[in-house]
Amino acid sequence: MSHYLFEGIVKQVFETQAFKNNFSKREVVVSSDEKYPQDVKFEFTDDNGISMLDSFEIGEKVTVAFLLKGNEYNGKFFTNLRGIAIAAIEDGKAKMKEVPKAPKTTKVETKVSKSDEVEDDDLPF
Repeated sequence: MSHYLFEGIVKQVFETQAFKNNFSKREVVVSSDEKYPQDVKFEFTDDNGISMLDSFEIGEKVTVAFLLKGNEYNGKFFTNLRGIAIAAIEDGKAKMKEVPKAPKTTKVETKVSKSDEVEDDDLPF
């Protein structure tokens, strides 16, 4: 399964949540550094290092390596961003033993009809 990288600033680190069957998770929100920042929540589970989040503080610049996970439960569909690694960025480089490489992306071209065109008005939505 392909993994992805997201770079930003730690906005919030939540406490560990424990569930049935000895499953636990911990979530972190990372904000992108752009004109209209995106607040993205990643979840780390016990099998991929909840303890990795212990050393990060709000305001710290990080790179998160994650998997895109999806499932169905009772007719509803869920998507999660499952963190697999997180590293502080210092001097423009992630300080992690192994930072996974981002997958190659493929450019997708779409045709837009005149009625689908939207004026660029700098709104965040």
